[in-house]
Amino acid sequence: MKKLSIFLLMLAFMAGCANNKATESEYDHESRDGVSFINNDLDRTEDNDTMDRTMSGDQNPNFINFDGKRLDNQDDIDQARKVIAAHEGFRPGAVWVNGEDMWVTAYRRGNMTHQEKIDAQAQLHKMLIKALPRYHIEVKVQEDRT
Repeated sequence: MKKLSIFLLMLAFMAGCANNKATESEYDHESRDGVSFINNDLDRTEDNDTMDRTMSGDQNPNFINFDGKRLDNQDDIDQARKVIAAHEGFRPGAVWVNGEDMWVTAYRRGNMTHQEKIDAQAQLHKMLIKALPRYHIEVKVQEDRT
């Protein structure tokens, strides 16, 4: 009798952990007054990437976001690429942003001496700091072999 009661108790506990897919219906996805119900499905219909659900990354009141776009680093990466492309003889490469650090790779046609590389890096660094003053920028200039 003791084993039977333990078995029934275990069966009751396991029944509480049943798969929700067995009872899924279309009523699980309905919303009331624009508020969506939260469930554990992977295919939720609401969009989690909207501006009102995400916290604004620009919390400094001196840099108010007037255009309403999502705030991310892609605008800064595009700006760095534009600065490099505007400089004659250079082609933008990889641009990485991590916090307040930015790593920029630029390619230049032809062979360069070590001193020419250093001068080109300093020149691009100066232009990038002017365009993007909020980052600590590391510039690497490589020879374009394409």
